[in-house]
Amino acid sequence: MPTFVVLVRSLSAFIVVASIAVIGFLVSDTRALNRSVVSEPNPTAAEAPSSTGTTLPATATDTAPPETAPVAEASDQSAQAPDTGPSEAELPDPPTSIDQVPQSGTGAFIPARTTSGITVGSGNVIDFSVAAEQGSGIDPDELAATVDRVLSDNRSWIAEGNIGFRRIETGGLFTLVVATADTVDKLCAPLRTNGFFSCARNGWVALNLNRWLLATDTWNADLSEYRNYVINHEVGHYLARPHVGCPGADQLAPVMMQQTKGLDGCQANGWPYPIQN
Repeated sequence: MPTFVVLVRSLSAFIVVASIAVIGFLVSDTRALNRSVVSEPNPTAAEAPSSTGTTLPATATDTAPPETAPVAEASDQSAQAPDTGPSEAELPDPPTSIDQVPQSGTGAFIPARTTSGITVGSGNVIDFSVAAEQGSGIDPDELAATVDRVLSDNRSWIAEGNIGFRRIETGGLFTLVVATADTVDKLCAPLRTNGFFSCARNGWVALNLNRWLLATDTWNADLSEYRNYVINHEVGHYLARPHVGCPGADQLAPVMMQQTKGLDGCQANGWPYPIQN
């Protein structure tokens, strides 16, 4: 066989073998590439919900209890209007003896809620306040109304023409209080009030509860007139007015006479400048 023919056949065989080898390599490389792509993890799989419908765990917000009313609002709802005491039908009768009057209170004072702010009289204006001892049974607002009435009366100290009074919320030259006997004794010390008398000192006009409710056994006028007297008498001490005696039988007692101790033949009188007939 000619040499040329042998060479052609050998070359054809080589080409066939080489082609088969290349094709095999390409197939093997493709399979390896596929395996690599399938095994690559999906970086977002942990963030996505499951295709089976399983829900994610609830957050703290999801598990929080239903919203409730704020504490302040609950507190507001629980705060009721203050108890103003028994109705008029339930009020006890006024005491008729000292045994029915409390001897001691708390020592704390409840100021009058109302403040007149009105100046009565003229000239030297004195600021003062009013309060009642807690536990005494005295309404501080009613007490303040009585004091306003007395000091604004034209028979009171304003009749002098150079004295005025103005009731303020707290403080002033003095605080007028009605208090139990034990408390008055403490407020008036070292003056001895002995559980019986009232006083004007230490920034107080301290009126004894027993006297406020019962006056005295020797008082020959009504209780309202005794209250006029004890207010004007003790306020008179803050005006530097001294004690005086009875001017004569059946005459009106001067307001600065110690009428609580007895009348010495005079007629009870609650005013510095009473209207004389």
